[in-house]
Amino acid sequence: MLRSIHRVWKWPIFLLLITLYTAAPANARDAIRFAVPPWPGVTVKTMVVTDLLDALGYETKQEEVGLVLAYKGMGLDDVDASLAGWTPQQNPTLLPLRDKGELELLRENVDGALIGLCVPDYVYDAGVRSVADLDPNAERFGRTIYNLEAGSGMNTSLGQVLEADVAGLGDWDQLGITAPMMLAQVSDMIKEKEWVVFGCWSPHWMHVAMDVKYLDAVPGSEPFVTRSRVYTVVRTGLDKDFPEIYEFLSRFQVPAATQDQWIYDYSHRRLNVKKVARSWIENNMDMVLPWFEGLHTVDGKPAQEALQAAFAK
Repeated sequence: MLRSIHRVWKWPIFLLLITLYTAAPANARDAIRFAVPPWPGVTVKTMVVTDLLDALGYETKQEEVGLVLAYKGMGLDDVDASLAGWTPQQNPTLLPLRDKGELELLRENVDGALIGLCVPDYVYDAGVRSVADLDPNAERFGRTIYNLEAGSGMNTSLGQVLEADVAGLGDWDQLGITAPMMLAQVSDMIKEKEWVVFGCWSPHWMHVAMDVKYLDAVPGSEPFVTRSRVYTVVRTGLDKDFPEIYEFLSRFQVPAATQDQWIYDYSHRRLNVKKVARSWIENNMDMVLPWFEGLHTVDGKPAQEALQAAFAK
């Protein structure tokens, strides 16, 4: 008799446990998955975001994956967010997936991103302030623009400008090499006070380590000289599964100069990424705390108080 009573109650209890587990909200058991391409600025930026979320009791994961796979993974619910949505360069990949409702361009997370042509300060001060000023000084520049390697978006778009003979640049060459090689070459030329023009972008450590200026665009140079927008990209449905994380990410933005410094510390000075992120958070709570106004930790406590305690110096 006792054995039969045990059988009667065993299955209902088992089914109740299964029901409780499967009915648990997603944020009770899932990590927030960030796709992180191997770009120094995005590496530090993602570490800042995940350190803040970790301090609030969330579990986060960073996965190094190419952005094409990352964005497609959002439609499959394999990736939650990426802080690397650089537009308009990524528009051919991003916009079709956005239009299909698989992802959302949530918020520009860097204020002041640019791609263009730069010259050293002493060249700018000598009067070269626009793309139109290059060809009249062609001999001093050796009719050469230093740029990233063939196959990169910057190399392709500058090639279009040269082919169209914009501002008389049709007989100029672009020397395409890897970013470290290009910046080493440019840095050596600046030390010798040589005239040089090169492809540049912000955020990047070059703006901390070198005194350079962007040239103004002219009609036709826009495929290369352009203001960029860097978005936090999230999968559709993140607002329902993790509403407070979604709200935080919708507020998260830093100046380009801040990310310049992050890249300089991590990529140029070779500091540990966690050290760079934590040090910045500790010293910039006045920027951090407004992102979390009205938000909470996983266990319901005020987020701002928790962060002040976690990152007290």
